[in-house]
Amino acid sequence: RERVMTGAPGEGIVPGRSCGTCMLCCKVFRIEEAGTQAGEWCSHCVPGKGCKIYETRPEPCRVFFCQWLFQPGLGPEWKPEKSKIVLSVELNGARLAAHVDTSTPGAWRRSPYYEVLKRWSAEGLSQKRQVSVWIGQRCIVILPDREIDLGVVGPGEVVMSTAKPGASGMEYGAVKLTRDEAEA
Repeated sequence: RERVMTGAPGEGIVPGRSCGTCMLCCKVFRIEEAGTQAGEWCSHCVPGKGCKIYETRPEPCRVFFCQWLFQPGLGPEWKPEKSKIVLSVELNGARLAAHVDTSTPGAWRRSPYYEVLKRWSAEGLSQKRQVSVWIGQRCIVILPDREIDLGVVGPGEVVMSTAKPGASGMEYGAVKLTRDEAEA
């Protein structure tokens, strides 16, 4: 999965916000260069303390900043170490992904997170933006009227949103495809 790498350190970060002791991004993402899978702590991470190889950390770790750092509308309840959710804009802005700590897989269903994810889904449809929840490699696409659990999405697979005319307007959905199927 492609994560948007947002800005340089200090660029656009909401005043007063920092990672501090939060290191959830070191757990929820697959970091190929560090040999970690989504849902497991990076071997270089000391939770609550920092990265053992901070000065030489892999490029994806150098350039990633979660949306809580950049979005002033996200209150303190959205800080990943509290919410257990790392928000990431992906696929050139076409996806807002909520990467959930595998230790608390239902965190995204708690209030206010669930209601806000549903609202973002409804708002994103007109902009062809997908809202998805990732728990390790499992993907759940959030739609205004339902969720679509696509199960585990492997390294050679992609998640695509769908839209087709229906009896009462557009019907939205999501499918899991191989990269070859998606390119065809």
